[in-house]
Amino acid sequence: MIRHTASRGVRRAVTVAAALAATALVITGCTSSDTPSDEPVEITFWTWLPDIQKTVDLFEEAHPNITVKVENVGVGIDEYTKIQNAVDSGSGGPDVAHMTYDAIPAFALTGALADLTQTGGESIADTFLPGVVSLVQFGDAIYGVPQDFGPGVMYYREDLFTAAGVEVPTTWDEYATAAEQLHAANPNAYITYLEPGLVDAPYMGLWQLGAKPWVIENGTDLTLDLQSPEALQWADYWTELNNAGLTLESVQGSDEWFKQMGDGQIATWVVGAWGLQALTGVLPQNEGLWRVAPQPVWNEGDTGTSQWGGSASVVLAQSEKQEAATEFALWMNGSDEGVASLRDDQGLLPTTNAVWEDPAFIDEEIEYLGGQQARQIFAQSAQDTVVGWSWTPFQPYIGSVYKDTVGQAISNKTSIAEGFKQWQDRIAEYAEEQGFTVTIAE
Repeated sequence: MIRHTASRGVRRAVTVAAALAATALVITGCTSSDTPSDEPVEITFWTWLPDIQKTVDLFEEAHPNITVKVENVGVGIDEYTKIQNAVDSGSGGPDVAHMTYDAIPAFALTGALADLTQTGGESIADTFLPGVVSLVQFGDAIYGVPQDFGPGVMYYREDLFTAAGVEVPTTWDEYATAAEQLHAANPNAYITYLEPGLVDAPYMGLWQLGAKPWVIENGTDLTLDLQSPEALQWADYWTELNNAGLTLESVQGSDEWFKQMGDGQIATWVVGAWGLQALTGVLPQNEGLWRVAPQPVWNEGDTGTSQWGGSASVVLAQSEKQEAATEFALWMNGSDEGVASLRDDQGLLPTTNAVWEDPAFIDEEIEYLGGQQARQIFAQSAQDTVVGWSWTPFQPYIGSVYKDTVGQAISNKTSIAEGFKQWQDRIAEYAEEQGFTVTIAE
C-alpha cells in the first residue's frame, strides 16, 4: 500500500462525549479478559496486508492453543467504518486490527480500544522505538503495538542528477536550486510531484519544522495554528516551486505516477523509508538508478527529520479475548521470528529496538539502491525525528478536506498559504460542531 493514511473521517468517533473522555485516558472497556493464554482460543484479525497469513502461520506453530482467523476487510476508512459500526452496536468487531497511527486517537479516546498495559503489553514501551511508542501512548495507557513506521528520507534518481551535473541537495534551499538545474538540463524532468489530495506531504513538512497546527488541551480546548511562521514557511516554499513550473502534478501510487517515476520524470521522492518497498515492488527495472539520502533540512547544520506513515496492531475493548489478542500482536510485531516475517514476507520496516541495534540489519547493502547501506540513513532519521508532533481525534476528517482547500491552491497554482487558511476554517467549523472550544492562534 502506498498511501499509508486514511482519506475520510469516521465522524461518529468524534463526539462531545469523546472529547470529554480524553480527560480520562484509562477508560472503561480496557479490562483484560479472564481467558488464560494456555486454553484453546480463536481470535479474529482484521488486516489489509495481502500475505500476512505467512506470519500468522508461524505464530500458530509457536502457539498451538491460539487460532487466528484472518479477514481482509479493506484499507483505511473501509476498515475503520466497519470497526466503528461494531463499536456502535457493541459487537461484531475483530479482536485485533491494523490501524494507522493518525487514526488511533479517534478510537482510543472514545473507549473503543483496549489499554494494552492491562492485557499483557507492559513491555511495549521497552521493546519498541520510543518515537514510535509515543504515537500509540496517551498518558500511561498504550493503545497499540507498533508494527511499521516511516522515518523521513529522500529517494532520488542518481542517473538524473549525474547527467545534469547537479549535487544531491542536503537543504531545502539546495533542493530548490536543484529543481531549477534539473529542469533546465531536461525539460521533461521535475524535482518532484505535488498531489492535491495528499495530506501526508504537509504533515511531514510541518512536523519537521516543529509546527503545532493543532493542539488539544483539557480534552475539549482546541487551538489551531495553520498560519504560524513555520506553516507559512512550508506553504510559501512549495507555492514558489509549484508556480515556477518546477513540480509535476500527479497522484501517488497511480499507474501514471509509477510510469513517471520509472521514466525519470520525477527525480526525487521525499517520503517515509517504506517507499523502498514500493520502488522495488513496482519498478524492479529501475534497480541501480535510485539512491537514498537524508531528508533535506531547512538550515545548514540542522538534523531534525519527520515521519510519514506507519501502523500498529490494536485490540478492541469489546473483545472477550484481549489477553490472547495482545499476545498475538506482541509476537507478530516484537518477536524475532515475527519481525523477520514482517520484514521479509511483508516488506515492512520493523519498529523494535533490537532490530535497530543489530549491525546485520543496519549495515546490509541494498542492491536496488546501488549497494547503499540504506538502513543507516533510515536509523539516523528515526533518531533525529522532531518530537512533539501529535494527531487529533478527528484526523481523518482533517485529511478529507485537504483536497478541497489546499489541494485547490496546488491545482490552480495559487497561494498554498491561503489554502492553509481555508483548511483551518474547515477544521475549526467541524471541531466546533463536535463540541470543542476552538481558538485560532494569532
